[in-house]
Amino acid sequence: MSTASIGRAYEYKVRNDLVTFGWVPIMRAAASKGPADLILAHPFHGVALVQVGSKSKTLGPDDRARLVTAAHLCSALALLAVVIPREPIRYWSVTRDVPSAWTEWSPAA
Repeated sequence: MSTASIGRAYEYKVRNDLVTFGWVPIMRAAASKGPADLILAHPFHGVALVQVGSKSKTLGPDDRARLVTAAHLCSALALLAVVIPREPIRYWSVTRDVPSAWTEWSPAA
């Protein structure tokens, strides 16, 4: 399986997970070069811009700034979804700060 196929599968897995919590898929950015892979909306939480990755996914300062800036412009949540096979998806609320300072986010809240 290619890296692109794995990435696409992870994006669909995240999308499907969020749908179970009432989120509505708005857009998937295929071969994303932009700040987010997915955009979803929720009737109470609003919009979320989601960057999807695996355990080794890192968002450097420039990538964090792009995601957070785009989320701010859209009045959206900036999220990183980490997919590890056979484990629950973990979501992190992304800020401009270093990843160790981020808080875990739950779609059920």
